[in-house]
Amino acid sequence: MKLLEKDTYLKILNNNLALISFVTGLSFLLTSVATAKINTIVLFQPPPEEERPENTEGAASRQNKQCFQDWFVTEQQKHTSDRLKLTAVVPDSNYGLTVSDRPTFWVYLPQTSAKQAILSIQEEGINPHWQQSINLSGKAGIMGIKLSDDAPALEIGKNYRWAVILVCGTRPNPNDPVVAAWIKPVDESQFIDSQLPEKTMLERAAWYAQKGIWYDALDILIAAKKSDNWNNIWVKYLQSGGLDEIANKPIISELKSNKD
Repeated sequence: MKLLEKDTYLKILNNNLALISFVTGLSFLLTSVATAKINTIVLFQPPPEEERPENTEGAASRQNKQCFQDWFVTEQQKHTSDRLKLTAVVPDSNYGLTVSDRPTFWVYLPQTSAKQAILSIQEEGINPHWQQSINLSGKAGIMGIKLSDDAPALEIGKNYRWAVILVCGTRPNPNDPVVAAWIKPVDESQFIDSQLPEKTMLERAAWYAQKGIWYDALDILIAAKKSDNWNNIWVKYLQSGGLDEIANKPIISELKSNKD
């Protein structure tokens, strides 16, 4: 058997080592990318204090934010009924930012006999900005209310108080259950990140959450529901906003305005 010359042998050896190094590096890179996608963490960071309105407290309502007839059933059948209350899906500060002029407002709706709800929006210190009514199915879960296309757009830099009222009877009543929170549209360009369009949906959600842009991060997470490890990411995001009680509740759908 003819032995290879030393130079030829070393050349082949070096080529093989280079190939092994390349394959190993590529494998590591692909593994790192895949791991980064799976391990994306979306945690809410509240916006600066000076951004908030003077008073961000939520609204008070009767019977622990339930219609009387639903509250009565809950008290009589606690072991079978949904005891969670009507809840705005917002951070515990009751305030968040958005880059949308027609955002979606998300609420947790317990099982209810109410057939309608009202979304009411008011600019800080000014008369009501907009109202729209929504048909309800009675199912419990996290639901979104999209601002109607014919509603006046929310203006950048202004604070708005939004509220969802359950209509327990045939018409609205001052004692109907209500939840309220605050939202402020901001100019997305003030948060400069040229790589934002190249990010995955989960990475974009994480980016928005870090800037205090609660509403858009929430929208993106819901749209990315089929992503790997989504449930864990979703639960941790809600928990970062203090919403532990509803973190594992189902997302039902986007509620439709009666005008749609």
